Amino acid sequence: MPAILPFRLRPGSAAGVILLASLAGAAIEILVPWYLGPGSADLFSPAGVLARRLAGWFAPPASLLRAGSEHAAVALHIFLLLAALLCALFVAATALQLQARRRLGPGAERLVLALQLGAACALHSVVLSMVLAAMLASHLAPRRALAALAAMLGLNTLTIGVMAALALQGDVAANDRNATATVLYVLLEQLVVLLTFALGWLASRERRSRQALAAKHAELLATQVLLADTIRESERMRIARDLHDSTGHHLTALNLHLDIARRKAGAQADASLLTAHQLSRDLLAQVRTVVASERAAAGVDLRLALQRLCAGIPQPAITLRVADDLPAAEPAVAHAMFCCVQEAVSNAVRHAQAASLVIDVAVREGRLHAVIEDDGAGRGTAPEGNGLRGMRERLAMLGGALEADDLPRRGFGLRISLPYAGAQP
Repeated sequence: MPAILPFRLRPGSAAGVILLASLAGAAIEILVPWYLGPGSADLFSPAGVLARRLAGWFAPPASLLRAGSEHAAVALHIFLLLAALLCALFVAATALQLQARRRLGPGAERLVLALQLGAACALHSVVLSMVLAAMLASHLAPRRALAALAAMLGLNTLTIGVMAALALQGDVAANDRNATATVLYVLLEQLVVLLTFALGWLASRERRSRQALAAKHAELLATQVLLADTIRESERMRIARDLHDSTGHHLTALNLHLDIARRKAGAQADASLLTAHQLSRDLLAQVRTVVASERAAAGVDLRLALQRLCAGIPQPAITLRVADDLPAAEPAVAHAMFCCVQEAVSNAVRHAQAASLVIDVAVREGRLHAVIEDDGAGRGTAPEGNGLRGMRERLAMLGGALEADDLPRRGFGLRISLPYAGAQP
């Protein structure tokens, strides 16, 4: 879905499906009464009652002397106008709830949710109530979702009770609903809404489980890359030490003995002795060169580990930008940075409900920098958890620093700075 209203949603995402369902429900609420016409349209709802009362100002209702067809037509037109306004309000509120790049405060979220509830109940729309139930199940915390569902069911029941009472008193046309049909209709509606909420909750839980499993699998693959590089570097360092301490020692001793033998022989030194002495010197120089190159080449490919980590995360969409000139890092530095990025990705998957995550890694002025930003719900007023505290402690051991805070509009941002050599503070 490229763009609907002033924001973007990923094709096939839960938010995209819910928004499409809200648009379809709004179309149904407007087109069905328009297609049925004044004589058959069902206006048994608060919006329908209001439309009939307003129509009385422009055309007299039906009586023994009048058929009331003009009143019914006016009432239908007013109802369609009210339905269009309420449906537009419902779709806009739903889009605002699903929007991933705009943070709403607690008061604003409650207001938007109240607008959705009011629009669905004013139209007495089963379709819009189902859409709202699915959104509550998939995008709100369990306690808040259950509280909102209870409020919606209670408001629907109260609305139908008032409509039924008005019907019995004659204020609403008796042919719209009778008492028994009203009770059965209400029970069926509430059952359908409850079933939609349950299915939405199960689908949301299954989706989160799949995302968590994919994230763990990606973390495992990335950890394997990091571990393999660490093992290879450890082996290179061991071989370099062995060459320096054992082979280099023996070559140095051999070179000294050959030099002593050459000096003792003086001018009568055999050409083979001179050649052997020169070969031993060249071999010792080559061993020292190999040891130096192995030590200089030691490091962990942090880029590959981060690429493996981000490639296996299906949601949120991760954009990884690593500087082209990023050299191999020391194991301690690479491990600390990898763990911090891994924790940030894990938080975005489990808690932030983010749609996108951007990771920038670069080396500037001898320090390794990483900027991690998502477009999720942010931390708000919640205290700092064990994950952030663990990151600070891990970085502090290497002289690094961490800055974490909510972004201006929506989302959460981390800024990590770490000495590239992994020096102690």
